[in-house]
Amino acid sequence: MTDTTVNYAGLRLKSPFIAASSGFTADIDKIVALSRSGIGAIVLKSLFEEQINNEIGFLESQSAEYTENADFLNHYVQAYAVGKYLDLIKEAKSKCDVPIIASICCYTVGNWVSYARDMEAAGADAIELNIYSMPLSTDPSFVCKSSDEIEKEACSIVQSVAANVGIPVIVKISDQYTNLLGFMARLKANGARAVVLFNRFYKPDISLKSMKLVSGNMFSSKSEYLKSLRWIAIASAKLQSTSAKHDGNGVVSANLDLSASTGVHDGQTAIKLLLAGAKTVQLCSALYQQGPFIVEDFVGYLKKFMSDKGFDKVADFCGMLNYANISNPSGFERVQFLKTAEQY
Repeated sequence: MTDTTVNYAGLRLKSPFIAASSGFTADIDKIVALSRSGIGAIVLKSLFEEQINNEIGFLESQSAEYTENADFLNHYVQAYAVGKYLDLIKEAKSKCDVPIIASICCYTVGNWVSYARDMEAAGADAIELNIYSMPLSTDPSFVCKSSDEIEKEACSIVQSVAANVGIPVIVKISDQYTNLLGFMARLKANGARAVVLFNRFYKPDISLKSMKLVSGNMFSSKSEYLKSLRWIAIASAKLQSTSAKHDGNGVVSANLDLSASTGVHDGQTAIKLLLAGAKTVQLCSALYQQGPFIVEDFVGYLKKFMSDKGFDKVADFCGMLNYANISNPSGFERVQFLKTAEQY
């Protein structure tokens, strides 16, 4: 009998498929449907500090003559937004039997920590830190931050959150770092239990009809998984450790777990990413386009693959084709096109 359970960031999941943070996971009915579809865990839509502050700014602009109300507005809007998010965590935990992972995106260090503490208290099983900021400013005197400064800031956030909560800390990153492997190693050293590769950001586009800035396609394409596959395969080989530490309650793995995200539209793609070394695979566009119960198809495909290949559990093949386990690992390193016609 095939066993689809996996261990991810210290959590036990019934399948390696995770519902990624998005508007889809902000709706309790969709969350409940996902929990019944075979999903392994659900990452709730991120709580964005920027969005909260934008709302505060808008309300302040509407009552500029009442400046004495600024502190009240700030406190009220933050408390309402955070309270609403905490209520979603509690409701999801009460109605679902899968791990619920909270997600936050901030730019104030204190709020990273305070939000994470509140989410843990509300019952979240883990925290996913959605870390990214554009290294630029409209201030003409602004000096661009170095890559090292940007990475140090991110590591400081991870360290602060990990030191203040008792649940696993997961970090979702972009591919826009100077040295991805080095950065991930630093995240691990500062308390990250897992890293999600990669974040897919809002993409602006230009409409030639309206001559205005518009939103680009919000959904990923099927080919976008290839970037994640390359770095999952390399990182799973380079950042794994056979060492472990004891925390007083049992042995804790020293490994940094990896979750693949972006471009996962079918079971075939998901299994490729697991073979490359991902512990879990996050779904987003597929849920929007095909509904929550598409997860049943992913689980069914996984079980058939395991049965056909003779694998009893996911760990039997996870990372089987990563950088360390193939005869020609340079294929994962190559960035220029060479002769490839013989593959087709």
